[in-house]
Amino acid sequence: MRKSLSMPRKIYFLIYNILGKYLPRTYMPYSLCSKRIRSFLAQNFIDQCGSNLKIETNVLLSPFIELGDNVELNENCKIRGNVKIGNDVLIAPGVQLISVNHKFDRMDIPIKQQGEVEGYIVIEDNVWIGTNAIILPNVTIKKGSIVGAGSIVTKNVEECSIVGGNPAKLIGKRSNNETGNDTQ
Repeated sequence: MRKSLSMPRKIYFLIYNILGKYLPRTYMPYSLCSKRIRSFLAQNFIDQCGSNLKIETNVLLSPFIELGDNVELNENCKIRGNVKIGNDVLIAPGVQLISVNHKFDRMDIPIKQQGEVEGYIVIEDNVWIGTNAIILPNVTIKKGSIVGAGSIVTKNVEECSIVGGNPAKLIGKRSNNETGNDTQ
């Protein structure tokens, strides 16, 4: 069951969606502190937010998410539903984290009228999700993992894994060696 937002949270959510998410990109010379403004607004309407949050332009955020420290959300990301993101996470442009899905069990009722089923997504610490990847409901991506660009993740990703494709499959594992070659 989803909790309701207090009036101040609703106001910050509204300001973010009307103004904040459309401010210029951070690296533009005329950005006018847009990173700070977006972060300030988000910190005041989402469930939990760590420090040093970077949100680029046109990022759709659900208020029912938790963000750790040093999270970077790049342009055109969508985070919808119950999502928990750990510390030091990089999310590339166009990534979608969608923890909600349509119900479709009954044939006598149009899918559109059957409502939604709420799931969850957990992104643990030190994860990099590549451009235009899609993470679907009830998925956990364990710490140290990488999701390749354009991947569709439908199942849990083990610690220090590199996955890619549709559906995402294991491509390699990251190791902690001194040669600079991180895959096995």
